[in-house]
Amino acid sequence: MSDRSKTVVGRFFDRPSTPPSWPNFGQTPETDLTNHLFTLTTNHVWSDTNRSSNEKQLSGNVQRILKLKHNLNSSLTALSASPDHNQVVVAGREVLKVLNVSEREITEEFNLKNRHLNKYSNDVKWGNTSTKNKIATAATNGSIAILDVGNDSSLDRKIDEHSRAVNRICFNPTNGSILLSASQDCTMKLWDLREPDSARFTFEGKCENVRDVQFNSINQYDFAAAFENGAIQKWDIRKPTIHERKLNAHLGSVLALDWHSDGRTIASGGRDKLIKIWDMNSDNRRPRDVIHSMTSIARVQWRPDHPNEIASCALLSDSRIFIWNIRRPFIASYYFEEHEDVPTGFLWHNSDVLWSCSKDKFFIQQDINCSYRPLSLLSKCSIGWSVYDKIAFSIEKYDDLIAEDHNQFRIIQRRTSPNIIETRNETGIASLPTFDHKAFSYLAENYIISNHDIWSACEHNAKIAWDVQRFRTAQTWKIIQLLYGILEPVDNNAHKGANSLLNDSSPTNPSKSSNETKESDSIKDLNTVTEKHNESLDVKERGKDSEFQQPRRTTIKMKSDIVQSTYNSTLCRNWDKESIMMQLFDYYAEQGDVQMCVTLILVLGDMIKISQERIEQWFFSYIELLHRFQLWCAATHIISSCRVPSVEMMNQQSTTIYTTCNNCFRPILNSRSGYWICDKCRKMLNPCSICHNTVKGLYTWCQGCSHGGHLFHMKEWFSANNECPTGCGHNCSVAIE
Repeated sequence: MSDRSKTVVGRFFDRPSTPPSWPNFGQTPETDLTNHLFTLTTNHVWSDTNRSSNEKQLSGNVQRILKLKHNLNSSLTALSASPDHNQVVVAGREVLKVLNVSEREITEEFNLKNRHLNKYSNDVKWGNTSTKNKIATAATNGSIAILDVGNDSSLDRKIDEHSRAVNRICFNPTNGSILLSASQDCTMKLWDLREPDSARFTFEGKCENVRDVQFNSINQYDFAAAFENGAIQKWDIRKPTIHERKLNAHLGSVLALDWHSDGRTIASGGRDKLIKIWDMNSDNRRPRDVIHSMTSIARVQWRPDHPNEIASCALLSDSRIFIWNIRRPFIASYYFEEHEDVPTGFLWHNSDVLWSCSKDKFFIQQDINCSYRPLSLLSKCSIGWSVYDKIAFSIEKYDDLIAEDHNQFRIIQRRTSPNIIETRNETGIASLPTFDHKAFSYLAENYIISNHDIWSACEHNAKIAWDVQRFRTAQTWKIIQLLYGILEPVDNNAHKGANSLLNDSSPTNPSKSSNETKESDSIKDLNTVTEKHNESLDVKERGKDSEFQQPRRTTIKMKSDIVQSTYNSTLCRNWDKESIMMQLFDYYAEQGDVQMCVTLILVLGDMIKISQERIEQWFFSYIELLHRFQLWCAATHIISSCRVPSVEMMNQQSTTIYTTCNNCFRPILNSRSGYWICDKCRKMLNPCSICHNTVKGLYTWCQGCSHGGHLFHMKEWFSANNECPTGCGHNCSVAIE
């Protein structure tokens, strides 16, 4: 077997576990290289019965146990590793044991329960350096017991200084004699175990119950505390009277903390189902990163040698342990689901092996290679549309088939192996001529939507549509003009005269008056224009949605008063207006032209009857399009002109404008100074940038630089200048009418 073959075989045996939905790598029964997890329980039975003889022969010494389980016959609440990470102490309601953990088995070293006076342990910690043989436990009755495992596991000391339950304890990472505790009595206490006296310092956070405390792994004097009210405090043990920094971190209790190995970053988890990453050396009071979980967070811990990955477990209902990457916070990179009940504690044995305990009575050692990988199940192809008729795409490309033949086996590289196949994505942007956004914006800004003069509105809108080469739309407006552009009721005598006019159209008729001849010529002019217009439609109909060119004005010359008078007297009785309008609305709705539907409704008003549900759908769709193209004025005009209550209410929501201080740029919210002075920099708000006096009337300001002043001063300044009058350099580009 070649060296490359051995390497490939080794990679197959190190392949991580896959969810049940993933296909296996079986080729033939003799050469099936499907990875099988090796699980050892307390009875030391291997669960690798499906491994073939050829696989065992090929694997040789490569095989290793990826999961070990040990049943402790009682619910567990906490665990802690020895300084050399060869042993672990687990604690629970009826359990306090030291376990030896090797690569192949888990054995019990000490049973400390008989020497332990506390009935129920909330937390347990193994000491370090000078206290490497000591174990501390925190109990619900407020006591802390120190056990010496190097001296027949005897009780070394018992501390009863907290009045309520102790939630968490922590040894200083560089000085194992320093022990810190967090209690339900709202205090934190620090002891030097070399001294038999009471606590050296008592830290009062002046908040609610303290849920967690953690020493900084770099700076031995710093520690962080998490509180029931959602606050996080940073303390220096040399200054026990006041905290150095306080953050209102979570909505609800903060249940867990963990310092990053860089010594300045801390992760917190709370009941609000969030994991937040904080820079404790920065003045920024917002989290640097936020990870969204599905349940409340009970424990968090950074993964060693992976600075961007952090593990967490849930407080209730979820038995999985997740490993998150803060650069992709919305989906976990890995997760373990070996426990049948909620995990109560976990820690990293090394960067790839995780130790955990749970209410299901099991202590489990599991390798990252046997975890599930949700990211591998997601498609790496994506597509997105922009409002400007462009489509962006990302397509994953595979080296689909790479095969090598050897003497005894054949290995085929397939798509189903995310660890072996090297993938790359091709990205691009395509422009599809399906929507002319320039024509849409031009029509939205120039259409008349008033129904006071339907004839004039239709005439104007037809010309606007013609300018952007929307010939069918222009024809529609002319039809609407003829259908609804009626100013006076129909007169029977005029009707008879019109019939005579239409029937006696010969120019040699001696009974025809000069006025009648002019009206007849007007009708002919209308027919001529309509015929030419239809001819142009036949040629240009397919290009009605093409890219918008420079608007060109085309005047459709008609004697509108004569045409309207003739139409009123001849055709109105014979046309089924409602049927024609329903067909028009159905056509434009099917084409997705909500702009035309909405404009027709606004122009015609009560002359048409359409269901309110349909009208609401068109209005909301059109307003959303206007907002996407930032046509705020056109959208506001549409909302104000609509008489549908649900649409009218849109202009009555979110009517508050939040401003910022023009000196420190802090938001001005609920100011205690009556909005005249900034609460942070204590400088005057709303001064005029020209006269430097406080503006007590109408105030005009730039939302870019927050500078402004009196309206007449701003008009005078920006009539000749574009930049801000304060000299800040911002190009305000204000156009004040």
